Amino acid sequence: MRAACLAPLLRAAGAALGRLCPGTGSLAALLPPEVGAPWGLPLRDPGPPWAAAAVLVECGTVWGSGVVMAPRLVVTCRHVAPREMAKVLVRPTTPKSAKIWGHVVFATQETSPYDIAVVSLEEELEGVHMPVPTEHFHEGEAVSVVGFGVFGQACGPSVTSGILSAVVQVDDTPVMLQTTCAVHGGSSGGPLFSTCSGDLLGIVASNTRDNNTGATYPHLNFSIPITVLQPALQRYSQTGDVGGLRDLDHAAEPVRVVWRLQRPLAEAPRSKL
Repeated sequence: MRAACLAPLLRAAGAALGRLCPGTGSLAALLPPEVGAPWGLPLRDPGPPWAAAAVLVECGTVWGSGVVMAPRLVVTCRHVAPREMAKVLVRPTTPKSAKIWGHVVFATQETSPYDIAVVSLEEELEGVHMPVPTEHFHEGEAVSVVGFGVFGQACGPSVTSGILSAVVQVDDTPVMLQTTCAVHGGSSGGPLFSTCSGDLLGIVASNTRDNNTGATYPHLNFSIPITVLQPALQRYSQTGDVGGLRDLDHAAEPVRVVWRLQRPLAEAPRSKL
């Protein structure tokens, strides 16, 4: 078991020992120190610098997560901020009392396989670590998702850990990332990081839901590779031109098939009659 996996167990054991009786507090102190970011626990300390790039995004009555890509630029999911020009309130991780208004400058169409919205802020976010977008993906590497799952600002952001279990490609280009991190409602739009390097790998888009039973599977989730978005985001940051972002609405059919979680048929099925 990895050291980071033990962190929540050690935290819980220490708290339980401390509650048994006044004299057992010294026993709790004998437990080994926590290592790494606890799975799914609110960040009570600064944590790794890349975690601060996650922000809470509120658009009307809808809220979710987002990631700061530039001092005045935030990326989130379309289903969090679905309408262009809509007013958006962004709350950074630190300080918790801070909030900055912005508006949606681009949102993909509902028919696009990429669930993305881009928010321009009225003021710069100061003191926020700007993530470094990756250029390469490695299946099996340790990854972390930072998001405002379930309770949003009430509990602050949480870090959940797992592995990059699949890099789905079309024509040798990554178009979807699958991880084993726990992703709950409210995490949509949050960043997916390489735990080791801190590089930004993608934007969390969804977990998995069984439409027949209503059950959700938080450890089976999908993210949009940052390599899909970075050229268009860089173009917008430099020129204010959203043309590159609008290309996301015209993804090729094989990409759409991937995001419908379908497998393309190599050949027409043969009749068994």
